Amino acid sequence: MRLYLAELTRLRSRRAIVLLLLACVLATVVIFAGTAWSTRPVSDAELQQAQEQVDRELAQPYMKRQIARCERNPDRYGARDSAACATSVGPRVEWFLGRPQLRMGEALRSSGLGLITVLMGLLMLAGTTFAGADWNSGSMSNQLLFEPRRTRVWFAKAAAVVTAAVVTAAAMLGAFWAAMSWLAASRDISTLPEVVDLVWGSSWRAALLIGAAAFGAYAVTMLVRSTVFTLGAMFAVVVGATIVMAMLGISEAWFPNKNLGAVIWDGTRYYAYPPDVCFAGPRPPEGVDCREFETLTVWQGVRNLGVLLVAAIAASVWSFRRRDVP
Repeated sequence: MRLYLAELTRLRSRRAIVLLLLACVLATVVIFAGTAWSTRPVSDAELQQAQEQVDRELAQPYMKRQIARCERNPDRYGARDSAACATSVGPRVEWFLGRPQLRMGEALRSSGLGLITVLMGLLMLAGTTFAGADWNSGSMSNQLLFEPRRTRVWFAKAAAVVTAAVVTAAAMLGAFWAAMSWLAASRDISTLPEVVDLVWGSSWRAALLIGAAAFGAYAVTMLVRSTVFTLGAMFAVVVGATIVMAMLGISEAWFPNKNLGAVIWDGTRYYAYPPDVCFAGPRPPEGVDCREFETLTVWQGVRNLGVLLVAAIAASVWSFRRRDVP
């Protein structure tokens, strides 16, 4: 415990770490402010202008013919009855308002996911910076003079990185969604209970995922002893892995972004190539699964990402215990 607290103190004292944590706060504020501004309520003048555009569209001959066809067969156009055809088939006011209304479910998939991505990148950078600075400055050997048990040193540093990443991510995501809830309430926008459950469920899973990502970045840096190499590897995995795997015809179930999405969203869907026999006739043969989309569960995502994390940790600990420390 004493070694863990000492590493937490060293983590807090690093100027680069402090700047990265401040960047997390700044990113949270900027994304919230951008969401609030882009979904600000429309003025009466904008609403009147949009209604005038709707009226002009409804007066067009082609629109009158389309509504008339809907009124003769409302079921075919998805309308409840003939009276609902004008609103089901015709243009709507919100189409011409120029900006969307605040909806928590949509914000979760846009600004919420953006915040998770930014926090993950910054806190992975914090993890690799914390480890890389010790190797670049040569202070690692001095630390081992005070605590020669290398495994304890390795895990004490890792615990400090994971603690900082999870606490920061949880605090930022909690503050962001608390502010979003206040914003929705101030605009008299109600949120469905299932959306609230989805927001908080995805947030705590994202906080743990960000902690694991920072742990992985730290483990790779302790293995290769270079911050630059780790940053290059992170970029290659994020940008290049999906492209290479798609070129090799590997199933989307193994794509990093799909597995990350499965953990955050409690499962996700991916495209699966049906067997060629599914396209041989007018109808799929009996007993053959011809579905084009499969479900990647949260536990499958945890398993796939966890294997990579455990492999990185095992290689890093083994290297730290066996290799000479300059």
